Amino acid sequence: MMRKGMIRKAAAFAMAGCLTAGLAGCSGGSQSGSGAVADQSQAAGETGNTAEKTKITFWAPFSGGDGDVMTAMVDEFNEQSADIEVEFMIFKGEEYYTKLLAAMTSDSAPTVAVNHITRVKEYVTDDLLEPLDELAEAQQVDWTDFTQKLQVASMVDGVHYCMPIDTHLLLMHYNVDEFKNMGLLADDSTVVVPKGEEAFFEFFENVKAQLDGGKMAISGTSANGLPMYLWSTLLAQYGGSICDETGKTATLNTEENKRALSTMMRMVDTGIWPKNQKNGGELFTGRIAAATINGDWAIPTFSGTEGLNFVSMPFPQIGEKEGVYADSHTLVIPKSDSVTDKERESAMIFMKWITDHTAKWASVGHIPSRQTVIDSEEFKSLPYIPQYAKAAQNASFFPQVCGVAGMTEVVQRELTSMVAGEQDVETTAANMQEQFQKILDSYN
Repeated sequence: MMRKGMIRKAAAFAMAGCLTAGLAGCSGGSQSGSGAVADQSQAAGETGNTAEKTKITFWAPFSGGDGDVMTAMVDEFNEQSADIEVEFMIFKGEEYYTKLLAAMTSDSAPTVAVNHITRVKEYVTDDLLEPLDELAEAQQVDWTDFTQKLQVASMVDGVHYCMPIDTHLLLMHYNVDEFKNMGLLADDSTVVVPKGEEAFFEFFENVKAQLDGGKMAISGTSANGLPMYLWSTLLAQYGGSICDETGKTATLNTEENKRALSTMMRMVDTGIWPKNQKNGGELFTGRIAAATINGDWAIPTFSGTEGLNFVSMPFPQIGEKEGVYADSHTLVIPKSDSVTDKERESAMIFMKWITDHTAKWASVGHIPSRQTVIDSEEFKSLPYIPQYAKAAQNASFFPQVCGVAGMTEVVQRELTSMVAGEQDVETTAANMQEQFQKILDSYN
């Protein structure tokens, strides 16, 4: 029998697929990122004689560099562990959550699974996840070591149901050579954009004016995920939110949201961020754009581009507040009648080990979830990433509400139309308000 809400959820997930903010950092697509998605499930960690080991399964939607690094981490865990053997399965990003949901509702879920933090509330509401506090206490997990924003976002009604392994967020990436030639590179080879809306536009108008013909100040894919990440960042910086504190009332036909939308359109209309960009990452690696708006997941692509000298920085503060779009890959233990207490204990041991070693995971661009890892010499010695690690302090996650996958689809559709010039700010804000309210109403 399906648990509460499963029929409704299954329909929503089939419609939205992996459109949620979790697309960032776990699958390919129109933006530069972690590379091509594997054609089929991949297994890792089948090493040695495992007859006396507790076997657990681990599912994830990672691809390209993300998948390679996590596979290596699982292999390392299996080599070190005398008692536990992890079988790691990687699925295509666009099909992952559909498969995971189907497995959960048929009691064939993996022992451990990756779940984006934006989805946790809905899974908890439908009674699909094990609470972790008792298991974590037995393994001496220190929740206070997780970054402050993740400490809050990882709980539902005061209970931990997920263990974050990273924060992944939106950044601004700059071509160092271009900004040096324009006299806009700081002494430490970083780029410092002045705070404030007018200062931001003045800075990039100057960049645009100095560029050779055919080049642009800022690239960023005009459809799908990127406009949503930019909008979410600006909404946070202007002090807005998608809903009120109860999670029952949408708050998008507001001055804060209209300011966020208007700033996006001002970027388009001034030519700072030209519209109709099919792949902003390629415009940056091709030296067409002096800067690009993209996530930390793009760093492996940028660093692998021969001759590209770049620096990645926290997204500029345009509004009155600091804030940036963020999500988190977390580890969860799906509820299952067929999983033993020993397997749950082994799952927690593995999960803690992963968070202990997230300096390795950070090599793909993501910020470790734990402060002790961020402060470690291993992390500080990595290229690119330590420069923007402080941005995790300003992470703006979607509120813990149900229906995020559907909301993401709405945002992407409305923003794509607005950026293309097909509808104005007022219409976009009104449409978002109406459709978000319908989604919230369906869960309340």
